[in-house]
Amino acid sequence: MAGIGLYKGHCLNSNDKVKTVLSGIIKLLSDAVANQIAAGEVVQRPSSIVKELLENSIDAGATQIKLLIKDGGSTLVQVIDNGKGMSETDARLCWERHATSKIKRAEDLFSLNTYGFRGEAMASIAAVAQVEMKTRRQSDEVGTFIRIEASECLEQSICSAPIGTSIAVKNVFFNIPARRNFLKSISVETKHIFEEFQRQAMANPKIGFQLFNQNQEVFDFPIRSLKERIADVLGRKKIDAFIEVNEPTEIITIHGFIGTPELARKTRGDQFFFVNDRFIKSPYFHHAVNQVFEGVLDSDHFPTYVLFFTIDPSKVDVNVHPTKTEVKFEDERHIYNILKAAVRKSLNSYILPQNNENIKNDSLGNWMKSDPFTTTPNWNDFKTQNTQSNSNNNYYNPFSEANNQNRYKSQDWEKILGPTEGINSRFDDTQNSRAYNAALINFRDTAAKPEIKGYFTISDTHLVCNINELLYLIDLRKAQQHLYFIQYSKQLENQKGQSQQLLFPRNIELPPSKLAILLELMEAFSHLGFDLGHFGGNAIIINGLPAQLPACDEQALIEKIIDDYEQTAGEVKLSKNQALALSMSRQSASKQNVAKNKEEFEFLINGLFQSEMPQYTFDGKQIYVTLGADSIFELFNQKKRL
Repeated sequence: MAGIGLYKGHCLNSNDKVKTVLSGIIKLLSDAVANQIAAGEVVQRPSSIVKELLENSIDAGATQIKLLIKDGGSTLVQVIDNGKGMSETDARLCWERHATSKIKRAEDLFSLNTYGFRGEAMASIAAVAQVEMKTRRQSDEVGTFIRIEASECLEQSICSAPIGTSIAVKNVFFNIPARRNFLKSISVETKHIFEEFQRQAMANPKIGFQLFNQNQEVFDFPIRSLKERIADVLGRKKIDAFIEVNEPTEIITIHGFIGTPELARKTRGDQFFFVNDRFIKSPYFHHAVNQVFEGVLDSDHFPTYVLFFTIDPSKVDVNVHPTKTEVKFEDERHIYNILKAAVRKSLNSYILPQNNENIKNDSLGNWMKSDPFTTTPNWNDFKTQNTQSNSNNNYYNPFSEANNQNRYKSQDWEKILGPTEGINSRFDDTQNSRAYNAALINFRDTAAKPEIKGYFTISDTHLVCNINELLYLIDLRKAQQHLYFIQYSKQLENQKGQSQQLLFPRNIELPPSKLAILLELMEAFSHLGFDLGHFGGNAIIINGLPAQLPACDEQALIEKIIDDYEQTAGEVKLSKNQALALSMSRQSASKQNVAKNKEEFEFLINGLFQSEMPQYTFDGKQIYVTLGADSIFELFNQKKRL
């Protein structure tokens, strides 16, 4: 086949047989189909469109950006900015694939000072939606209007427009129904948009941001200092609860803020890394910050932080993944140590008295040398999945030197990646899950009550009981959680729960992202015994709570349930009711709300052993262990070498 050239499906060789064979096997896709396929990587959901449009507005030098969405972005995503605008030619050309003003050659990837660079986003958006754009430069008297539908330009004309650009993306995936069916509920998609908007707002405090959802203003972030912008975005009223981190080095400059221990939460929602103002996800660097807070926070809490890395663009590769949230550093191991030392230094300056001798020396090197965690983990140990470079060369490396250090062997994976217990448990098996789902709603009415010959507690956390010649060592909190889960599941199925009215109703304000989830779950909350009402804006009025819940801070309780629901729904493939029942059971089975007297102990034992699967909670945690006469005999007769 040597010497045969192909151009748009035509054979340049005179051999008709070869021409016929080739034209029958390989064909070029149309631009519209190719764009739709490529759009699958760039436009995954409406929040992807928000990300790309906001980044383009920032690259255009805008100082005011307005975002309008409807129906979770599926009906409308519109971004209006006061940037420099585009000429008539650029306005048309920007919708073509691989058309960009950011780079001219491959080497420019390692000297980037902009968010966008591939020239794929606009073409991908136009391939799966109906788009209208108005744009005008300051030097132009009139603007340009363009209307595109499924990659086809239907209209281009002059129009009156303010300086800047307005892009309205309507009916996302209208021409790909299968993709549209994979979108989540409106509240979930809205939450993703809120999160993307908040990340962009945090990274650019010198730009004013506004967000309108269903024609109602949700966010209004005026131009402020970085600390004030972070507090506004995270909804933290105590601005003094943020500790500044500022450490310039030859390798990297780290600046930003970490939260005091009072801002810690049980979920990872308030943790952000930015590299050259670009948001990234990095379990590896997250572990560095967690190490600093170890011993300061409870083991099930995560610190709050917003940290910015300023680094030479040639030392970091942002072209690793289409979403650009995963990057590769040339020297990530040294950055890990610098990050950890800088955060430790700032945290210690807050915790320790200012006249303490240990913090008088400001040398970062001293903090790194005194760090007890001297072995740095390997970055690859923290990758949740293999990411593919845009290069087809499997040995491609954008940096001159490879970093092939031995993997760090002694990782505490639960601290690094969050709770993993139960994720690979027996309940993840489809067959076991179905059997359990069918029987979890109620206790077995036909099951005989266990014959309890005696019981006693150990440290108020475990219960030892003698049943049928076996000793059962029961985890009180997990057993209580199991019974609550069954109870809440039954309430959700029957759509009926008992509520205890508050003497004085309480008004609370929730962050918009959490409010969106609560509004979606409002009916389910009422079935659990909550008496809630939307008071307008971000306000919720609490009239009553489930009768079985212990006395607590109502706002903190609802936020914890929502946080736990988000985490549960994402980690374990459950229905909405199952995820919510599991979240509620965890909050109800607090240390202060477990069995404490004879009647409660007996009720717990009877309820546990009358349930369908008493040995495990729904998420796979073991509730009790047994000890029989045979196993006790073996314990006393084992031959051990000293």
